[in-house]
Amino acid sequence: MKIQWTNGRKRVALLGGVLLVAVAGIGMITLAGIVADNPFAVSVSDSSTEPPTPSGSDGTVDEGDSPTDEGNSATSSPTLEPDPEPADDHVEAKPGVNFVPGVRNFNISTESFDESSPDVEDGFVTPGEHRLLRFDMIIYNVGDTDAELGNPLDRRDLYEYSDSHGHAHLKGFNEYALFDESGEKMDVGKKQTFCLRDNFRIPSRSNASSSPQFDCDYQGISAGWADIYDSSLPGQYLVIDSLSDGKYTLRATTNAEGTVDEACAGDNTVRVDLRINNGTVTETDTSQNHSVRTPAC
Repeated sequence: MKIQWTNGRKRVALLGGVLLVAVAGIGMITLAGIVADNPFAVSVSDSSTEPPTPSGSDGTVDEGDSPTDEGNSATSSPTLEPDPEPADDHVEAKPGVNFVPGVRNFNISTESFDESSPDVEDGFVTPGEHRLLRFDMIIYNVGDTDAELGNPLDRRDLYEYSDSHGHAHLKGFNEYALFDESGEKMDVGKKQTFCLRDNFRIPSRSNASSSPQFDCDYQGISAGWADIYDSSLPGQYLVIDSLSDGKYTLRATTNAEGTVDEACAGDNTVRVDLRINNGTVTETDTSQNHSVRTPAC
């Protein structure tokens, strides 16, 4: 009986071991499935947080009317990192002030404005319902010198007060134009006033100051910093009421009137090809004309 009990115990132990191995195997399979299907699981080989850097537009600037010729939120966090940014092959700061523009975040909306609307008071739009092409406008200072304009009250010839934004704007600083496929300029372009300020530090710029120096009360853009006017802001749009569906090219130029002295103005214009269809807008051929102009100086 003792021998039988011992053999039986061994058989039970052996059977238990087999069961444990089976359960463990099932558990491992199940856990492997969870890891494989878990959208929050991070692979070590994919853990890099370095964002890809898009290529910039090519060509030289020619301020003609043909698209084939190159022509805010005040509370935004200064640590906000825009995407995209100028190409890595221009990381080293160029001498002097050097503005490089970028556009992104295109959308179409239909909005109504009455006579008391700040947009109407500022002359951005007439009273009534309008279809708008909205987008972000970004200005990078990739030079090694601060663009300092100072207190707008000291340069009333350059500034005008914006009721919709609640601060002074530099007159005609940016210029937007839209062209159809044949190169014809649409009657929707405009000069855009702007408040120059340090909105975020460009990550790739080692020369940038550690904290912002300029705001809408004392304006400018520091070397290695950038400013963005968000697409949701008053006036940051083109009115496209009568525009039909089709392919278009947006041309955006910063420092359009040469208000700020730059070491190089050859990279102040960027163009983006767009397709408008049934109330939506998409960028086309982004491999060739991404929304940031490559510094050319």
